[in-house]
Amino acid sequence: MYRAGIDLGSSYTKGVLVDENNNILDYHLVKTGFDFKKASQKIIDKFSENFKITYPVYTCGYGREQLDISTVANSEITALAKAVHHKYQRACSVIDIGGQDTKYVKVNASGGVERFKMNRKCAAGTGSFIEEIAFRLDVTPTEFNDIAQQATEEIKINSYCTVFAVSEIIGRIKGGTSLSNLVLGIYYSIIDRSFELSLIEDFLIITGGIPDNHPLIVKLFKEKFKNTESPEKSQFLSAYGCVLLNDEKKDE
Repeated sequence: MYRAGIDLGSSYTKGVLVDENNNILDYHLVKTGFDFKKASQKIIDKFSENFKITYPVYTCGYGREQLDISTVANSEITALAKAVHHKYQRACSVIDIGGQDTKYVKVNASGGVERFKMNRKCAAGTGSFIEEIAFRLDVTPTEFNDIAQQATEEIKINSYCTVFAVSEIIGRIKGGTSLSNLVLGIYYSIIDRSFELSLIEDFLIITGGIPDNHPLIVKLFKEKFKNTESPEKSQFLSAYGCVLLNDEKKDE
C-alpha cells in the first residue's frame, strides 16, 4: 500500500510517497504555476512510474481542495506539527519559511498545535523576497549561499517591504557596498523577521524551502538561537504530515 501526501503551495508543490510503515520512499517537487491540478498530477505521475498509489491522496496547502482526484484535505499547520513531532518526539517551536509566507507553530508534547502565527502582510523574509532580489541583482537564488559566505561584514537591511528593500539594496550597491555583504544582510533580515513572529524559548526547528536551499541561513539561525535544528528535505514535512494524520485517524 503506497500513499501520497501533497503540499500544494503557492510557489512550489511538494509530494512524498509513503509505504505502509510510514517510511518515505520518494520525494518530488515542481513549480506550482497557475494550475494546482496540473502540478499535483506531475507529482502523481512521477510516483506512479514505479509504484501503484492508493487513493485518496492526502493534501494540504493553498490548493488542497482544488483537485479532481479523490483527496482528503488537511490543515498545513496541523500536518507540519504532526510531522515535526513524529521526527523529534518532543514539544518544540517551528519556524517555516515558504515561498509567500513565514509561519510560527508551537507544537505541544503530543504533537498538536498549541498556537501559531503567520506573516502574510508582506512577502519580505520569504522565498519570493529572495527571488525578487536575486532577479534584480542578476544572480540566481541558489547563488546566494555561496555569495553570502564571502561577506566580511553584516549590512542591516532596514526596509520591511520587498519593493523598498530592493530599492535600498540597489542604492547601497551604487554606493559601493559589496554584493556579498548585502546578501548576508538579506539573510539576517529573513532571520530577524522570523523571530518577530514569537518569542522562542525552547527547541527550535527551521523548515521550508528557504532553509533547504540556503544552508547558511540555518547556520545563522543557530548562532542567534543555539538550540536549533533543521532536518533534511524539511520543505516536504507538511506533505508527510498529511499522511501521518490520516494514518492516525484510521487507528482511532
